[in-house]
Amino acid sequence: MAFIKEESEEMKIEEAFGVKEEDTEEQTGWFQIKGELGHFILIKMLTTTEMLFIIYSQTREAHRHGPAGDQTRAAVNHPAEDPEPVHEWHEMNWQPKNLPFTENPGPVGDAAALDSIEPKDFIELFISDELIQNIVDQTNLYADQIHAWKPVTVSEMKVFLGLFFLTGIIHKPELDMYWSTDEMLATPYFSKVMSRNRFEIIWRFLHFNDNTARPANDTDRLYKVRPVLDHLVSKFREMYQPNTNICIDEGMPRGRLAFRVYNPQKPIKSYILCDSETGYCFNMKPYCGESAALKDTVVSLLDRLAGHGYRLFMDHFYNSVQLCKHLLDLKTHVCGTIRKNRGEPPVIRDLRNADFRIGETVMCHTENVMVLAWRDKQTVKMVTTCHENKMEEVEVWQRGHQEKIAKQKPACIVEYNNAMNGVDKLDQNIKYYPFVRKSHKWTKKFVTYLLQISLFNAFVIYKAKNPQGNCKTLLSFIQSVINSWTSKEQQHPTRRCRVCARNGLRSETSFYCKSCGVPLHSGNCYTVYHSKIKYSA
Repeated sequence: MAFIKEESEEMKIEEAFGVKEEDTEEQTGWFQIKGELGHFILIKMLTTTEMLFIIYSQTREAHRHGPAGDQTRAAVNHPAEDPEPVHEWHEMNWQPKNLPFTENPGPVGDAAALDSIEPKDFIELFISDELIQNIVDQTNLYADQIHAWKPVTVSEMKVFLGLFFLTGIIHKPELDMYWSTDEMLATPYFSKVMSRNRFEIIWRFLHFNDNTARPANDTDRLYKVRPVLDHLVSKFREMYQPNTNICIDEGMPRGRLAFRVYNPQKPIKSYILCDSETGYCFNMKPYCGESAALKDTVVSLLDRLAGHGYRLFMDHFYNSVQLCKHLLDLKTHVCGTIRKNRGEPPVIRDLRNADFRIGETVMCHTENVMVLAWRDKQTVKMVTTCHENKMEEVEVWQRGHQEKIAKQKPACIVEYNNAMNGVDKLDQNIKYYPFVRKSHKWTKKFVTYLLQISLFNAFVIYKAKNPQGNCKTLLSFIQSVINSWTSKEQQHPTRRCRVCARNGLRSETSFYCKSCGVPLHSGNCYTVYHSKIKYSA
C-alpha cells in the first residue's frame, strides 16, 4: 500500500520515517513525483510496521479530538480510565499473586444448626414468622384504611402464600380459573383450602410497609418493599458461605418501576452476587436509577466475603484494571472480560481482528494484573489477577462436525466460561415455576421475585444438609413446602397475644400458656405476663 503526502508535509515524514535531504531514493524508498497542479508529491511503499504506526497515530488523534457528545456519554456511563504508564506493562515472566482461600463453604449460622429433613423448616429460615407477621400487620393496616376488612392472620397468610406458590406449578391464564367448577378446568384443592374471594382480597390489599409513616423528605425509592428486601437479603448473607468461585451479574424480574432503567428488556434490574457452583444468591442490590460508582457497587455486594481469597468473575460492564487492583488489596481475585479504555495498555486497547491470526494471543501485565487479547472469531479481551498465561485444551461444538473437537483456549477464558453462570443458574431455576401474577403494582412483582429466590436458596441449603433427602428436585421441594403451609392438619390456630394487645399491638401467636390458657408470645411476653399479679388486658 502507498503512503502519499504533500510536499508541505515533508518535515513530518522525515520525523516519522527518518527521511533526510541527502538520502537517495534507493536508500529511503521515497520517490518524488509531479502532481497535476505542478506541485511535488512524495510517495513511498510502506512496510507493516510503518502502517501500524500510522493507524495508531490516527486512532490516538480520533480519541483525543472525538465528538463532544460521545465524550460526555462515556463519562456519564463508564468513565474511561487512564492507562498505566507504558513502562509499567511487561510481556514476559507473569506470575499471579497467591491468595489462599480461608473459608469453609456451606450452610452457616442457623442453617448449619438446623437438624431437620422437612423442607418447610428450611424455607422458614428465610420467610420466617417474623417476616410474615410484618406483612400481616401492614396488609391489615392498609386494608383498614380503605375497606371493611376481616384481619388476616399469620396462619392464613401462610395458606395464601402456599397457594400462591402452587400457581407457579399449575399454570392457568386467569386467577379465578383455579376455583373453576368446570370439569375440564377444575382444581379442587384451591377451593378446599381457601375461597376465591378471600384469596383475591388478600392479594388486592397485600402490603409491605406503612405509607403514612414515610418521612416527607424520604428519597428511598424502594421504601414500599424495604422491610421485606432488607430482611431477606440479610438472611441470604447469614445462612450460607459460598464456594471459592463467585460471580456478579444482573437478575431480571419482570415488571415496571416508578424509576427509570435504561433497558426496556430489563425493566427491574438487580445486581446479584451468586455462588458459581450452586447458584445460591448471596447478596443483591436493586438498581434504582441512582448514580453510584461501579467500584462501590461491587465492594458492597462482596460484603463479608472480602479478605478471604475468593475469585470473583464479572463481565466487561464492571471490570477495569483499577478495580482489579483495589479488589486485590481486599484479598479478592478478579477475572472477566474488559471494555475498551478501562486502563488496559495501548497494545491491547488498539488491537483489531486484522492484527493477528485466529488462535493467537497478546498479553501484557503489571505487577499484579494481566490483560490478554485472544483471537477467536472475534477478539476477546480479558483481565485477570489469578490465572497464568497458558492455554488449555477444551472440547467444543463446531459447524460441520458431528462430534465435539479439541480446541486451545487461554486458561482464564476457560474458567470464566465455567464460573460466570451462577446468576444464570438462579434465573433458570426460578423461571421453571414462576408464580408472578398480573398486577399494576411493581411492589408485588418485586416481592414475588424475592420469594422465588428464597425458595431456591432454601433448596440449596436443604440439599447441602440432606444429600439423601426425599426432595431431589426444586419442584418436589416446593410441593412439600406448599403441602406443609396449606394442609388443614398442619395449620396452628393463632390468637392475639394478651401482652401485645394491652400495649396496643395487633400481633398474633400460636403459642399459649398451658396453665393459664392465655395466648402469649414465647420469651418476653410470657415473662411479663407471669411476673405481674393478676395481669389482665
